[in-house]
Amino acid sequence: MEKIRTKFQKFMIGRYGVDKLSTYLLYGGLAFVFLFSLLKWTPGNLIGWVAILVGYYRAFSRNRTKRYQENQKFLAFIHRLNEKWNKQRNKFHQRKVYKYYSCSNCHKEFRVPRNKGKIRVTCPHCKEQFIKKT
Repeated sequence: MEKIRTKFQKFMIGRYGVDKLSTYLLYGGLAFVFLFSLLKWTPGNLIGWVAILVGYYRAFSRNRTKRYQENQKFLAFIHRLNEKWNKQRNKFHQRKVYKYYSCSNCHKEFRVPRNKGKIRVTCPHCKEQFIKKT
């Protein structure tokens, strides 16, 4: 067993290895293969196998800088998705306490407390004033 391990370590010298993007591709591909095998839809199954192969290609690639840049773009994309998700989740949890409005001048979103009747609201970004019902 130790002999196989050292051979694999020597093989991996200079190769990129597994990162977040490769992990997503491998697990996502496996999920596609499993799901579309149950549904007996061959094109979906093929998409899963392509994702798995691309994940392995990235892991065994020697072009480390290119794979690193791809992973950084992927991580930035995932970060933007998480920010949007968290913003929507927070708005949902605060929906009984705050009401959200969008400024007609600068189109920035702001919140005001609920159940205060008609109030004069000032946009924190452009200082435009509105009368809004909360």
